[in-house]
Amino acid sequence: MRHCVARMFVQTTKCTHGQSTYLTYLVRESFRTPKGPRSRTVCNITALPSPTRELIARSLRGQSFVASEALQLAQACSFGGIAVLDQLRYRFI
Repeated sequence: MRHCVARMFVQTTKCTHGQSTYLTYLVRESFRTPKGPRSRTVCNITALPSPTRELIARSLRGQSFVASEALQLAQACSFGGIAVLDQLRYRFI
């Protein structure tokens, strides 16, 4: 069995309807299959504030900001998002 290496990135998509232009920000995963390269959407981050989206994009490009061991849970509501990102980090690194 061949080892599959996946790469994650933020993709910006521009869509125009009449006079309005909409930007969508998606976290995407690219990977190779026997039929060639493929990609899939991991999550939509459009609703997040711009600085947060940029932080995610820079992190996926490999920039480190703080050691994950230094993070602490502040609110139980926020745990779900942190758990997902933590699992993705171990899955793709």
